[in-house]
Amino acid sequence: MRIFFITVASLVVLGVLVVMARIWGLGQNYPLYEHAFFAGPTPAIIVKANTLEDVENALKLRPDAIIWVDVRYSREKVPFALSPSRDKEFLEMKRQEQEKNPTTPILIGGKLPEYPWEQINEFYKTTPAIKEYYEQFPQTRFILNVVDNVSEAHTALVEAIKDLKPNERTLIQSEALIIMTSIKDIKPEWVYGTSTPDLMRLMTFDAMYVLPSTQFKGDVFIAPFKILNRPAFNDDIILEMRRRNKRIFLGPIQSDSQLAEASRYKADGYITENLPELLRLLGQGPAQ
Repeated sequence: MRIFFITVASLVVLGVLVVMARIWGLGQNYPLYEHAFFAGPTPAIIVKANTLEDVENALKLRPDAIIWVDVRYSREKVPFALSPSRDKEFLEMKRQEQEKNPTTPILIGGKLPEYPWEQINEFYKTTPAIKEYYEQFPQTRFILNVVDNVSEAHTALVEAIKDLKPNERTLIQSEALIIMTSIKDIKPEWVYGTSTPDLMRLMTFDAMYVLPSTQFKGDVFIAPFKILNRPAFNDDIILEMRRRNKRIFLGPIQSDSQLAEASRYKADGYITENLPELLRLLGQGPAQ
């Protein structure tokens, strides 16, 4: 009997704490974050592009498009653009060369950031350094998705583009929260997105009924539709982000159903890996 009463009392205390956390969270006020990065039509079209040619083609169709770039690093900490799905091409080439020359140190590591920029750039002929995007497209806005969580990643990226007027056209995104936090310490005037730990924390605390009191320091809520084949967000999280006056970017959008979902949430940005297909889904077609 005593155990029963202790259990009931514990549940009552837990319930009170949950209610208090919700009340505290719902009592917080969040002003709308204004920034020059958002000075464009809504919903914004965000195009994933990892070559200069990709950017040129996207801007021909949508001159106001935001360009999403996967940021990688060489051994010397040169930030460059490359999808992580392409790493295996380079590493397989190195493995084959090593087999042919067993006494020469060719395969020096199992990850791309362990190799010099000269070798990476020589293999991926169309892979530009990040600064080239800012130099060749001086009016374009960029989402820099930092993939490699390596030492000094934050300072290397800031240093690479500091003289190219990045303040009004840079949003930092990463799966690693520590990357965004480190860059924000140096460049608080840039815009910041949403890490995978952010998404997981929001989903977890929503299940615990304390979503309103959950910490989220991003300026924009950015999410794919799924993480590890599970939903990355739900209606409650979108409503909470709206309550906090956060803009919402969703995608990549790959089907009519995903576009319908993004439209239902009134997303402020549509992310795509295939701009012509997204324009077709939107019924817009190529820009004239």
